[in-house]
Amino acid sequence: MTQEEPQEPTPEERFRVMCVHLAERYWRQMDALLEVVEVAAPQIDKLDTDFIPSAMSPVYDRLSKDEFLKIAAAFERHEKESLTAGEKGEAPYFMGIMWDAVKSEPWGAAWMQHLHETMGRPPRLPIFLQSTTVSAVSNFEVLLAGLVSCFYEVAPQALEASSRDKGKEFSLRELKEMKSLDDAIQVAIDRRVEEFMFGSFNDWRKFFLDKMNLKFEDYAIDWLFLQEVFQRRHVIVHNGGLASRRYLRSVDSTQRKGVQEGDLLEVDESYLKKAANELLCFGYLLASTMALKFAKKESTETIAEIHNFTYKNLVRGRHELVIKCSSYGSTVSEDMDDELIFKVNGWIARTRIGDTRVAEEVANWDVAPLNARYTLAKHCLLNEKEHALRELENLVITADLDFESVIEWPLLEPLRDAQKFQEIVHMMEVPEDWRFTDQVFFENPKTTMLHTRHCSLLRPDFKRRSFGQIDTSSALLCKRCKPSLP
Repeated sequence: MTQEEPQEPTPEERFRVMCVHLAERYWRQMDALLEVVEVAAPQIDKLDTDFIPSAMSPVYDRLSKDEFLKIAAAFERHEKESLTAGEKGEAPYFMGIMWDAVKSEPWGAAWMQHLHETMGRPPRLPIFLQSTTVSAVSNFEVLLAGLVSCFYEVAPQALEASSRDKGKEFSLRELKEMKSLDDAIQVAIDRRVEEFMFGSFNDWRKFFLDKMNLKFEDYAIDWLFLQEVFQRRHVIVHNGGLASRRYLRSVDSTQRKGVQEGDLLEVDESYLKKAANELLCFGYLLASTMALKFAKKESTETIAEIHNFTYKNLVRGRHELVIKCSSYGSTVSEDMDDELIFKVNGWIARTRIGDTRVAEEVANWDVAPLNARYTLAKHCLLNEKEHALRELENLVITADLDFESVIEWPLLEPLRDAQKFQEIVHMMEVPEDWRFTDQVFFENPKTTMLHTRHCSLLRPDFKRRSFGQIDTSSALLCKRCKPSLP
């Protein structure tokens, strides 16, 4: 952190920061979307599956006790008649039973109308899941537009190469309105990005391959499924979710088994989560690869960001994503430690999904010349709990393993039920710098400078930031309110 005037970043530093900023924002948005699904889907499902939907609750609240009992009696009658329906050969008519109960009441007609509308409405959960799938793809498109803009900034020569009509790039009126060459370049970049985003997924793929020699396939967990996600989004938006000829033509046969033209492509919670994780992984690794390619001198920082992304998603249980990121990370690692960290995280994720090959690979892993953390990892992965607990205790005593790792690291999950583990945890103290985790700062969207909530310079458009969202090594702090960071 610094309270002095920041030094002018190099072009490579600036490019990496732009890519990281885009990737981090994308990650947090997708994280938030997945969290909303986790919380909202069960409640929406309950809204759909309750015999009398929850939407009727406000109506119930306006009824007197006697009125409520009259309606309850109608439900009881329907339930009793339903039990004997098999003997009579037909189910009781619920709406008729209800009308018999309330037709003499002054509010009966209004009640029946509201009940009819509520009972006849379409299920809410499919609507929510479809719209959330569209939102997930839209988040990726925002990231992609940002990455293409970054590319043109770092390689402005590509602007001329891609111009459709070099002689008419700007009108005379536009040139008069521009204050500098930088303005002209920015306008040209905005136009290229807009043109790019009107293209298809295949057009985007070709652009990245031709301009940057980056293959989309390299960053997907499941390349064929990823393509299907984009086609399904198109079907939801433009064809009401019904399979079109374009969908059948564009999607691999393994992803559309049994689907015919006109079939409804249902989106359940499992599909949505898989699609969101696929998009999250694909977008983040694409952004990271661009940072590695065009900011090579900053590769150490970029790889550290990939480590953080992989670990945080391991904590969240996104194992397929972690396996892909670990495999990718191993190919870009610059030293043995980087490669080993990716390998261990990949092993943990593979173990969680039941990959039986992990045990043999770990058993053949020579950890003798390595840091004791890797010895701990081997014991945990092989489920050698007693050895693992002894190694864990030694690492805690020597302060080679911090408090956060002990309470959070998924590797240690098999040990947490052991009495010895609880004893080790009781030996530890909450780190002093954790006091900052409940602090909130406000970021100027133009300068990225951080302010406290009491700063006189605070404006309504400043963005709320928690401590965990701040890079303390490069944060720019307001000189007036002097925010405190460790």
